[in-house]
Amino acid sequence: MFLNSGAMKFSAFAILAAVFASKAFASMSFQWQEICVNGLEPRCQKMILAEGKITKDTPAEFKEWSRNAPKDSWVAMSSPGGSVIGGMQLGQAIRLGGFNTTIAGPSEQGPNHCLSACAYAFLGGAVRYLPANAKYGLHQYRGSEKAISSEDAQKLNAIMGRYVDFMGVDRRVLDYAQLTSSDKMTVLSQSEAKKLRVDNFGQSLYPKWRLELVGDGRLLIMNTANLQSKLPISLGFTKVKQSIVGVIYYKSSDVASFSGAVPHSVIIDNQKYPLTNISPWQEKTGGYQLNFEVPNALLIALSSLSDESTFTIQVDFSQNPKGIESPATVRFGSLGLKNAIAVLTRP
Repeated sequence: MFLNSGAMKFSAFAILAAVFASKAFASMSFQWQEICVNGLEPRCQKMILAEGKITKDTPAEFKEWSRNAPKDSWVAMSSPGGSVIGGMQLGQAIRLGGFNTTIAGPSEQGPNHCLSACAYAFLGGAVRYLPANAKYGLHQYRGSEKAISSEDAQKLNAIMGRYVDFMGVDRRVLDYAQLTSSDKMTVLSQSEAKKLRVDNFGQSLYPKWRLELVGDGRLLIMNTANLQSKLPISLGFTKVKQSIVGVIYYKSSDVASFSGAVPHSVIIDNQKYPLTNISPWQEKTGGYQLNFEVPNALLIALSSLSDESTFTIQVDFSQNPKGIESPATVRFGSLGLKNAIAVLTRP
């Protein structure tokens, strides 16, 4: 991990951090409220105000509270932080609900801040907007009483890296947190937030394809999405000997849905490419994985997509997990895919 010091500007926010440290905050609550945010249209609209400290119970409370909230609703966040794991789980609940996030308090006078654990919950928004007067703050995480052990820190770093990837945010956002001591706060500027896709307002909603090294040293192209906003799916490509192999992974504990054949197809510009399985479903940590052949025609079609394009995966479950209606479709963006395939197929 490294930083380009010329590109990143750190701003200490110690005074606000000290104020937070000296106050007791109520647990996060949720309510519908008319909130005005400069830069949104309409400027004043009915939003979900998420205000207070994030606890381990907050994600479940939000899921229950927002059960009937319309998709694409804005969640206005105003929080000093709290539980880091709770923040990421809240972000997952926000994403699965199809909500957007911004930073705003109960009045135009503020407080307009989303700090520490709240910063990770904020990333759950499908669309994320950071107003000019808002503060998005990061710092190192701590246990409830003291700094966590180096072993636990490494585990949490890995979890947070995967979470940030899933939300379509540049992993460099974690550098800001890890290089800021827990008694201080680094507040991102609007330009930094845009560059790191913390604020993706007006940008493509689809995350960039990324290259990763897997356990045996092979390169893997990977991206993630949500099937009907209910079921997380990861799509990847890797090179085995001289052939390109596809990988599909679902985060699910539904054994019945992944015990038999589940036809998948890739659709590009109305052209359908049925996928042929190489092996049956394999149970992996927290879900199920399937490997499939990547015919040359599909590889060429994927390589021809521009960064602004999208393509579709169609899935036909015989037993539908989480109430998924088949045939189900999920859309992936193509940002970075062409270059990643070029690296993967390089002799």
